[in-house]
Amino acid sequence: MIRGCEPSAAARAMIEKETQMAAITPVMIKELREKTQAGMVDCKNALQETGGDMEQAVDFLRKKGLASANKRLDREVKEGLVVIETADNGKTAYMIQVNCETDFVAKNDDFKKLVGEILKQAIATGKDKITKDELPAELDELIKGQIAKTGENTQFGGFVKVTAKSGLLSTYVHLNNKIGVVLELESNPDVSSNADIQTLGKDICLQIAAMNPQYLDSSEIAEDVKEREKAIYREQMKDSGKPAPVVEKIIEGKLGKFYSDVCLVDQEFIKESGKKISALVKEKGAAVKSDISIKKFIRFQIGA
Repeated sequence: MIRGCEPSAAARAMIEKETQMAAITPVMIKELREKTQAGMVDCKNALQETGGDMEQAVDFLRKKGLASANKRLDREVKEGLVVIETADNGKTAYMIQVNCETDFVAKNDDFKKLVGEILKQAIATGKDKITKDELPAELDELIKGQIAKTGENTQFGGFVKVTAKSGLLSTYVHLNNKIGVVLELESNPDVSSNADIQTLGKDICLQIAAMNPQYLDSSEIAEDVKEREKAIYREQMKDSGKPAPVVEKIIEGKLGKFYSDVCLVDQEFIKESGKKISALVKEKGAAVKSDISIKKFIRFQIGA
């Protein structure tokens, strides 16, 4: 008769560990994460190491410096990096912003690697846009790990993907990666390979970086915003003594000035006084016999 053998100490330890792992539930991980703000993987590991004991798991994370990230999340993040990467022979551009507290950390190679890894994973999601309010778990893990490592608040600023189907994509990164711009120009016929049009794209990117337009044109401005501006101008003119028709013309003039401040196509070109961006685009398009228009632009700025 063959008798069963008692499992070895190593085997018993393995069985016990597997039993503990099976007992760690998503609800427990969620509870520990809410208590500590540590990453999901770190919370799972902590619970496994402490046999599922919640209080011991909290202490375990605190000892490793992983449970203090929540204390740093209220600190201001006025530094960081904006990074742009292109693909598909320049037809696709990816832009990401990651914020931190100090310029010292922003210039650190480890932080630069972190931003590169976040960008890589953001691209892998296949999304055209990611905001800080819809951050995927894997990106959140990376950022929480950075907070634990540096002791600084680190926050995701945003991610966008832009693809040009017909025309030119231009990009620009300014001031030690503090400002980034992606611009899409449409052209019919496609003249994106033309050197003058590529220069036009770069010039408009510089314009956007320097002048920070809020809209492409006035059609993007909500009517309530326009009416609020008009109400302010009317209040300014109420004691002018001018006839109502004259006042309305002055108000329209002031509204036009407002557009020239906030709308890209209505701004004065920074390289040529007196010429609007709309006129510049039309002029360059005529020179290459193509109908060129600005389809969109996106601007990221650290500390804005």
